[in-house]
Amino acid sequence: MKGTWEKIADVPAVPRSSASANVVAGTLYIFGGEDGGASTKPRRPGQAGAAGNAMHAVALPSSGAPADYYVIPAKPVAAAAPGDKKSSEGEGKGKGVEGAAAAALALGNVPAARVGHASAVIGHRIFMFGGRHGGGGGDSGDDNSMAPLDEGGRVWIFDTRTRLWSYLDPARTTSTVEVPAPRSHHASVATDKPRDFDTTAAARRRQQHHSQGAPGETWREWALGDTDEVGTPQRPIVGNVAERATDADSDGYGTLIVHGGCLADGRRTSDVWAFDIHSRVWQKLPDAPGAGQAAPALALSRSRLYRFSGGVDATSAESGQLDYLELVVDSFNDEFSAGEVSIAARGGWQSLIQGKENVGYKETDPAETPFAAATAASGYEGGGGGGGGDVWPGRRSAAVLEAITVGGGREFLVLMLGEKASSSDTQQQRFYDDVWAFQVPSQGMSPASLADTVFSVVGRRGPGTGGRRGGGAEGRWSRVTVRPHDHEDDVSAAGPGPRAYLASATMGDLEENGIVVWGGMDAQGRRLGDGWIFRLD
Repeated sequence: MKGTWEKIADVPAVPRSSASANVVAGTLYIFGGEDGGASTKPRRPGQAGAAGNAMHAVALPSSGAPADYYVIPAKPVAAAAPGDKKSSEGEGKGKGVEGAAAAALALGNVPAARVGHASAVIGHRIFMFGGRHGGGGGDSGDDNSMAPLDEGGRVWIFDTRTRLWSYLDPARTTSTVEVPAPRSHHASVATDKPRDFDTTAAARRRQQHHSQGAPGETWREWALGDTDEVGTPQRPIVGNVAERATDADSDGYGTLIVHGGCLADGRRTSDVWAFDIHSRVWQKLPDAPGAGQAAPALALSRSRLYRFSGGVDATSAESGQLDYLELVVDSFNDEFSAGEVSIAARGGWQSLIQGKENVGYKETDPAETPFAAATAASGYEGGGGGGGGDVWPGRRSAAVLEAITVGGGREFLVLMLGEKASSSDTQQQRFYDDVWAFQVPSQGMSPASLADTVFSVVGRRGPGTGGRRGGGAEGRWSRVTVRPHDHEDDVSAAGPGPRAYLASATMGDLEENGIVVWGGMDAQGRRLGDGWIFRLD
């Protein structure tokens, strides 16, 4: 498989590690992280200062237009009027609990500077959870700088249209509300499900009215419908149209999923939580397999939540393992109403074992050996295979894992960079600079699924042969051969180089096969401030 690197030019350096990055409508939004402060001395994670709470925006290069950069100060939405049932941005501030308002005031109306938080995009908004203080405790001896922020399960929201902050506190309809423990260096993804809520009895009656006609009404009455109230497209009755209009973002839809991280007592956790935006309820999903994870890599592709293990001992059976959890959308449908309720797990986690990957459409070999045993048997050293064994990425943490789409609807998980899990590596060798791609099993009747059916009959080239766009075996890892996006671009020829603790995001509709990465930390402990675009051929 092949891919390209392009360095983002014409923008100032924004040194960051353990920050977050999200792309919305062609603009990259960078928040938080460690910036190293005024010191030029290399520092380990936890020794640098927090970067502040301003949002840094980079309009990505597109169609020949260069990149642009600007800073957005942290500002809240307008405060709600007294007695207004809506607060923050109309999505609630912990209603129904005495003292919730005082707690909200203590936390403030915009997020504090933080490090090791996680964020994801739903629609045009960025949802952020967790993180720790960033006071540079490694130099000052202030242990509080490493403690995670305790915000009671709050989720912060940045609206990229208004450029304002709001937040959602968990709904507190009972005396006890289960929320995830404060944490840092966790991972997050988001889905736009559930979102189909407007299926009440009234909505169903409206649907029947327009499709079949109300009982006893004439054909003319059915044809005119509700034009007396809302007018026609040519002559709308504006007031009534506006009164009936709904805003999906204000109503809230989608789910934010968080996994792993470091807790206040220093322990690492393997738990998984889902926050429903509409109901403002945290739901616990099945824990991921194995020991707790710091800086794991998480991605959502089709209906599966994928996790590449990281932050555990290199000899652990889970280190370097690819696991997935099948997700479904719970729904209801009775005589009077129907709709989506929340996401849920279908069964437990499954693990893809090197050489015997079970991708869900073939039986699992009962003789499967754990990852560590399989790699030892093949002489695997990490990052490229050995001894004739299957190719598999090296064990790592603080890496990038993103799901992207290439031609024909084919989806890939792209794993890149990160910190080696082996303690035997020297300071100069402890970061990766490689890129790997895992072809996600095809579903439905997309062009990709049809092509894969044909290839399964007539034969398929092996991983990494590059015989076709998106080449490589389905359900297998392939190492990506990289080159500069423009063969005359000498600056991009070497790529971003070894680094970890960087921020990343898919480019979405701008380029479906593109991933943008920003900053990170190099082997010398320096915060990096450059941005790069990776494209999978």
